[in-house]
Amino acid sequence: MHFTLKQLRYFDAAVRSGSISRAAAEMHISQSSITASIDAIEESLGMELFRRVPAKGVQPTEAGQIVATRIADFLEQARIFESDLMSLSGDPTGTLHLGCYAPTAPYVLPRVLKHVSKIYPAIRIDLKEDNLEALQDLLQTGRIDLALTYRRRGTETGPFQPLFMARPWALLPLDSPLADKESLALSDLSGLPMVLLDLPTSKSYFRGVFRDHGLELNVVHTTKSSSVLRGLVAAGFGYSILNICSKADRDGSNGYVARPIEGQVDTPEFGVAYTQASRRSTIVQAVLDISADLARQGIFDDLILTPGSSGKAAVQTVVSPKI
Repeated sequence: MHFTLKQLRYFDAAVRSGSISRAAAEMHISQSSITASIDAIEESLGMELFRRVPAKGVQPTEAGQIVATRIADFLEQARIFESDLMSLSGDPTGTLHLGCYAPTAPYVLPRVLKHVSKIYPAIRIDLKEDNLEALQDLLQTGRIDLALTYRRRGTETGPFQPLFMARPWALLPLDSPLADKESLALSDLSGLPMVLLDLPTSKSYFRGVFRDHGLELNVVHTTKSSSVLRGLVAAGFGYSILNICSKADRDGSNGYVARPIEGQVDTPEFGVAYTQASRRSTIVQAVLDISADLARQGIFDDLILTPGSSGKAAVQTVVSPKI
């Protein structure tokens, strides 16, 4: 029984994508190469692992799902093994498969990658941006090694290194009467037209922030893009709530202004999620160490907006001990 690493990767891509054509596009090869790999593994094992379903692509059989799980586990270990071997000669070397929650990527990701590339220029980054649920799935299936993401209270799903507390804040049109206030209560916002970030988990989170205080939202527009959300607020369609506050959000130059929210509010941590398996990689450990050092240096402090900060960032960094 002989399988090449390429055949296993092609098989894994077909399972994840549910399509020969999508797997071929992901792996940058022909569809016939994907099909030939599946056929070779099926022939070697003597069992049907996929069913070809017209208009629905390919679906693994029960046996195929078991094989797919074993292959995914093996590929994760192979990736760690490969990077560790490449790092034996010195600094960590190889590819880091990094995920990031899409709305936060423009603000957090460049800061982390800048320092990683400066300290370990031999590390190559394979980046995936997605929503919170998708990142968790990518992490657990070994398709990414780390995820820059949120973790809410009571939703611990695995190892997590916190970087800062991401307290929610309000984004207001410049001409809003509330824009003159230094800070806002949730009751000031409840009932007003709201533009809601419509992503898995985030939508229920923002509704929960208000519901915890017996308040409801008056959602007039939803969008899956934080950039579109900011544009709609600037155009006067309503206010919004976010957790990462950039300099441009504060200065009013883009037609909106940030204001902190008073009182107790559900505040998630932002940090680095990983798995026990990925942590064994020297590359992963190096990036975890760099991220913790950046938090200690206050690199992310300007992304936090708290009451009493008058639109300026307040220091509220949380750093776990070095791993």
